[in-house]
Amino acid sequence: MQNKSFFITLGLTALTSLASLSINLSPSLSQSTSSESHPNKVTFFCREKFDTASGEKIPATIAWIPERKGHVYLIGWKSEYFNKGGWTPQKRCQEVTPKFQAAYEKGHLNYLYNGKSEKGYPIICGLANQGESCNSNNQLFTVKSGSNPEQVLQGLINSLEGKTSEPILQSSGEQIYIDVQNIFKKAPLINS
Repeated sequence: MQNKSFFITLGLTALTSLASLSINLSPSLSQSTSSESHPNKVTFFCREKFDTASGEKIPATIAWIPERKGHVYLIGWKSEYFNKGGWTPQKRCQEVTPKFQAAYEKGHLNYLYNGKSEKGYPIICGLANQGESCNSNNQLFTVKSGSNPEQVLQGLINSLEGKTSEPILQSSGEQIYIDVQNIFKKAPLINS
């Protein structure tokens, strides 16, 4: 009888330890963004992703693509440039990711484009059609001052296509529109 009690206690201890371990882990892609909870629509999430360059986990904007039954990595938020204003990488991820979702649901995320805010800061916007311009209504996020937003877009393209080469420099007269549907079709899926 004592031996049976020992195994029951050991089993309960193991179950309790496993339960607390799973509660303390950050949500994985399969737990909170599975195809079962989002079967028919593209859905954007802010989750941690391992960054091979820094060897650390960073906040990332990812998208669930139902046609591919998988997730696509969009943006890794690791720049600390905006920290002085209270915009940590985690806060930027949490604030910007819903903007992607809202723009997508309104049909305003067919293209990514660059421009300047009313205050002159470089920004990345979501557009319904080529030829539209960036403004505060379609702004997704601000780019570090002094950065070339066209290079940021080209870097985003390279990242989404799995390229590791440096961004291609664009002439100042050339406009870059990133076709978001193309990203969803061709970007590598995240292993969850």
